[in-house]
Amino acid sequence: MSTAIHAHWQFIVRSADDLFASADKLMEALIAQEECSHGFTDVAVAADGDRGIVEVEANASGKDLAHAVAVAQSCVRAAMHEVGISTPDWPSHRETMSMLLKELHTAELV
Repeated sequence: MSTAIHAHWQFIVRSADDLFASADKLMEALIAQEECSHGFTDVAVAADGDRGIVEVEANASGKDLAHAVAVAQSCVRAAMHEVGISTPDWPSHRETMSMLLKELHTAELV
């Protein structure tokens, strides 16, 4: 049995000459991650030029919640590095897990 999650990130872009071109490049890199990473699917990128925000969404699955979160985090971070975005303040896996809801309820969908 595996655990699936839907993850959402919001990034404030401080200095992008062309926010939309950067978002397109990030989407291409995320698709490449999707093609080579088991459990990483349904990627999407949106850009809001007025607010200077890029949003990333993706689904990830793993043997348990911690593994699914690790898949999502590592794929998104790898895609960001591929397009030249540094991530020095990226939270550790432990920090990310501490931010998640602890009272998760699961149900089998038929």
